[in-house]
Amino acid sequence: MNRMTILALGVAAVIAVTWLWHGPLGAGERFAADVERRARAMLDHDEMVRVEALLEHDPLSRRLVLSGPADDYQRAEIKRRMETIPGVGEAAWNPASLPAEQAP
Repeated sequence: MNRMTILALGVAAVIAVTWLWHGPLGAGERFAADVERRARAMLDHDEMVRVEALLEHDPLSRRLVLSGPADDYQRAEIKRRMETIPGVGEAAWNPASLPAEQAP
């Protein structure tokens, strides 16, 4: 075998293992569930039971999307605290989520 064939086989093996790990073996979903569980615990501790925090899916990313009623101070603080959770790259409020002052 020449070097290019060996390199191509190595790349194919890495891609296959990565796909298996994040797909059928479920590591991606376990990661998402763990991050969302930690976010929910933090929100419950802060008594923000109407606020939701979910990782983006399709494709799965490290971006945590927040939604629910909260005033401007709460929004900034919740976003800051959610970004401290291990595995979260960024937290952002859903643009369709209304501030507490405008919520029904």
